[in-house]
Amino acid sequence: MFQMELAQFEKAAGELIPEAARLVRGRLHGDAQRELWAVAAFKTLRLELMPHLECRVAELWPLLFLDRGSLRIDTALPAELGYSRVNRFFLVVDRSLGKCRFGPPHGTLALDRSWRGFGLGTYLFAQLIAWGKDHYPRCAITTEHFDLAPLDIERPVLNAFCQRAGFEIVFHAPQGVTCFAKRMELLQEGYDQQRVTEVASGVPADWFTPAFQGRRLVDEVAERWMERG
Repeated sequence: MFQMELAQFEKAAGELIPEAARLVRGRLHGDAQRELWAVAAFKTLRLELMPHLECRVAELWPLLFLDRGSLRIDTALPAELGYSRVNRFFLVVDRSLGKCRFGPPHGTLALDRSWRGFGLGTYLFAQLIAWGKDHYPRCAITTEHFDLAPLDIERPVLNAFCQRAGFEIVFHAPQGVTCFAKRMELLQEGYDQQRVTEVASGVPADWFTPAFQGRRLVDEVAERWMERG
């Protein structure tokens, strides 16, 4: 049932302009000269068919890789993907039951492999936690099980991710980690601010229109913010 609900929210998320967005920069773990610039966008969804549910969506729209030392942009990212590749994390709240659960629909609570290691996945997750604590602090959290096999993530990395957020790791399977937290208010919305920077807030809505995506948007970001960072 949860996967079906998430699928409905994912479809709706793809059709809705974000209510808030920020330009963010993440530095690669172990190589601070390597940066990923992206847009972090946020939406709140309610569907007529499921009035008891509310969904908060945090999205990452990767823009470009930058070598900070030379200020050279790696053009492979926009050339291959433009501004069309997006990773979405979800927090779904069932107001009738006082419960909530994280997602996305395919069960892979991680960014695509190319975007990992820059701290931006933890940043997105922290924004969902902050929203949940602000709106539903007493909400019970459904126990989460993360299957490591399709994620291609080492166990210590996932352990650190869960512990930073305030989950207790209660069970280890050979290819999985199960983590638990009693209520939303007990989670922690922290992320590594030495690696992740919010470069600009109030991203214009036209950044999410097809006419502004791809190379034009990359050029806009490079011209306005790159040399400042």
